[in-house]
Amino acid sequence: MKGYAPNASRIAATLLAFAAACGSGRPAQSSKFGVRYQDPAELDSENGLISVGLSDACLGLDVATAPTTTPTTTSTTDPVTGITYTTSSWIDPTTGASVTSTTWTDPVTGITYTNTSSTDPLTGLTTTSSSSTDPTTGITTTTTTDPMTGLTTTTTSTAAPALVAQTTATIDPNACGIFNGMPPNLLGLNGLQPNSLTGDHFKKWFAADPQTANTLMKYLVKCSLPVGQGMDFDYGGVHYLWTGVLGLAPHWSAGESIPEGEQQLVSACLGLHANRYGAHVPISVLGQFADGTPIPVSADELASFPVTEGCFFGNMFRKDGVFSGNDRPLALADDQSSLRTCAMADRTGAGASSMCPPIQYAGNCRDICQPDPTNLYYLNCTANGRTYRALSTRIRPNVEYTCGDGICQVTESCGTGSTWNNCGLDCGPCN
Repeated sequence: MKGYAPNASRIAATLLAFAAACGSGRPAQSSKFGVRYQDPAELDSENGLISVGLSDACLGLDVATAPTTTPTTTSTTDPVTGITYTTSSWIDPTTGASVTSTTWTDPVTGITYTNTSSTDPLTGLTTTSSSSTDPTTGITTTTTTDPMTGLTTTTTSTAAPALVAQTTATIDPNACGIFNGMPPNLLGLNGLQPNSLTGDHFKKWFAADPQTANTLMKYLVKCSLPVGQGMDFDYGGVHYLWTGVLGLAPHWSAGESIPEGEQQLVSACLGLHANRYGAHVPISVLGQFADGTPIPVSADELASFPVTEGCFFGNMFRKDGVFSGNDRPLALADDQSSLRTCAMADRTGAGASSMCPPIQYAGNCRDICQPDPTNLYYLNCTANGRTYRALSTRIRPNVEYTCGDGICQVTESCGTGSTWNNCGLDCGPCN
């Protein structure tokens, strides 16, 4: 089945950025190469779930972690108004983003204002936000501008969580379940229904990181519910709407406990929608529903997506994790890169299993999976001695790039060579 979805804002793609040998991995500002960057708008289409969202790190939801690097702080006072502006700059230790925050208080109203900008080191995009806190009401109003769309989102809250400086993230043992800290009883192994979202536990989980939570819910509902069904949620003055597409969990969406077969298919579906670069890429999803019925696919769809890509399987509900396998007909050459890498073994030398940790690379699909009788997709795959229901993916050939094509693709890095991660031909030398 070919999936369609409205474009969504990217969450921090640099959570998955590999360590480049030359600084940020982007070219110097002045370059004789006349670098042309890939337009992020060229990437908009389909699967944009950042695979770090599938992490089993189970970060505690009660703690907002302050920057662990030492901020550089300066203060200036306007001689006319007497207002003192305090500016702090730091590097986010998790994402590598450069963050600058300026705060001041209006001496007449007592309202405190904060302007914050965060620059993604991988894409170069800058996200800006401004907030104001009224000391009489305690209400904080925050406006955030999406660098991809230019759209602004305004939220209000009566009290912001206090920042707690920590050197390491706090692990909440009660939050270690599925979907990056969403415990099994949150939406429940007992039913994915609208009333699943009304409890304080879900609201608390969502409030900890609305942008990431929104993205995870988008793909969870997309995978689980069929076309024509969906879920919505109101938070911070924003109405979130998540629509179903694949319908892989009919029992769960009917309010019943979710069978293991559906658990495995939903886990596989979330895995195949992961993308290392946060790029939205059209994909074709093939396989069977839990009852053995094939996912509908047309001859036109198969012709439109001629390249077999990979197999995905696992069980996040039971903390087994998500696995991937490679089904490409040809391996990428050293000068080639792809917007779809989560079905590949790691190519960066960083020591991870796959190109999209925490997804674990299990091998070639043909070696670890059982194909369906038509050899169109894989029925199940095995890893660590356990066999899971699997989903397969097909892609178009235009998601692969070659160093030397004259464009510094989001999949390439600066350098002096001609390989995908040292592509001086397209990206120029590093800073």
